[in-house]
Amino acid sequence: MTRLPDWLGTGSERRAKLFALLAVLCLAVASVGVLAAPERPRVTIADESPEANTLVALQGYKHEGGVVEVTPEGDVVWEYRKPDDAFDVEALGPDRIQLSTADEIPDAECPDRYRNDGFKNCVRNSLRVLNKSTKEVVWEYAWYDAELHEHELHDADHYTVPAGNATADGNGTDADARADRWVLVDMGNDRVFAVNRQQEVVWQWNATDTYEMPDRMGPESDWTHMNDVDRLRPGVFQVSLRNFDTVIELHVENGTGPSDRAVTIEPVVGPNQFAGKGDILYEQHNPDRLADGHLLVADSEHDRVVELNADNEVVWEFGGSATLDWPRDADRLANGHTLVTDSYNDRVVEVSEDGEIVWAVETGDLPYEADRLPAEWNDSALAEGSRDHPTATEAGLADGGADSLVEQYLGFVVAISKYVLPTGMGEQVPWLVLGLVSLIGAAIEGVRWRRVDRRVKG
Repeated sequence: MTRLPDWLGTGSERRAKLFALLAVLCLAVASVGVLAAPERPRVTIADESPEANTLVALQGYKHEGGVVEVTPEGDVVWEYRKPDDAFDVEALGPDRIQLSTADEIPDAECPDRYRNDGFKNCVRNSLRVLNKSTKEVVWEYAWYDAELHEHELHDADHYTVPAGNATADGNGTDADARADRWVLVDMGNDRVFAVNRQQEVVWQWNATDTYEMPDRMGPESDWTHMNDVDRLRPGVFQVSLRNFDTVIELHVENGTGPSDRAVTIEPVVGPNQFAGKGDILYEQHNPDRLADGHLLVADSEHDRVVELNADNEVVWEFGGSATLDWPRDADRLANGHTLVTDSYNDRVVEVSEDGEIVWAVETGDLPYEADRLPAEWNDSALAEGSRDHPTATEAGLADGGADSLVEQYLGFVVAISKYVLPTGMGEQVPWLVLGLVSLIGAAIEGVRWRRVDRRVKG
């Protein structure tokens, strides 16, 4: 048996010194980890490099949000860092970027109704269209709400209607005779609404028009947590109700104004109510409609991406907590691969049909959504989310398995710590915690040692 050095002493003295040494070692390892943290973005897997760049919206942990465009090699060739939080990003053309943002505003600068509302600060939600070359905001629709969290603008979708027809919600046949529309999800007010270029609301739907809010919830409660909207075809919009574990369709009938447009609901998948954990989805993000009625969804709290057929059967899945950690976006690419935003792993990955990660880039700063830019711009729609064809052929191709319970809790603690600790320290939480526990142990044993020492000398 190995004999410990005499200078460590015995009993409490020895334990105090060992705890102190362990604390120093843990803090040293954590410090080295912070100082040696690699620069980001950086490519970590490049088995099949993409042919084009990737746009990534960064929500950020502590107001470091924005958008970066990364090359297949991971180099940043364009970035926009003005919003506190960035969510959905779309390239509308070679030199136009659409971005859903949220900025936290000090109470003193908020509208009167939000200055003394019981919440610290307020949020300014903003849908921005940027000139990519100059980063100038060329069009914007914005509104204020009570607070940053659970009141943000997470998504908007651009579409066109025949120009000069105030009631139409269809596509014109002449590209020069179309009028712009944007449909947005207003999480803080549990509504979906559309605006025109003149910033007029042309139709809207409130969740309270269809569903009954539980009595225990107030007006600022996180009830539906609407986080995504897509226009599927004229008059039909797909909406993600995250806290319902439900995806629905809104069918909007034409009318002469926003108040007289009839809106009917058609559930697509989920319990269609504010309830417990859904049978199929659990607090999902960014569902995309593919061909044949298939639905590609970031099933976030299940740590997976699933493709459902028209009967809501899983025909393809990728993930598991050992592979993905809170994915919030998944796009089907033209080559059949799937681009996944793996949020709490701070990365974007491209996955083949058989579940192999063929390209991965660590982005840092909590990525929310990613879009692969087209190699050429003959059709700007190529940059907006998923292609319209399913490619899955069988279920269960890519189950990445599950972490142990300890790994799951540890991963959760690391993720949450990134919101409060300085940048780079979140990943060192296990060492910091062990170091803190060791310091406490050293202090306790040190007190015992001193007491024993006094008794001996007394």
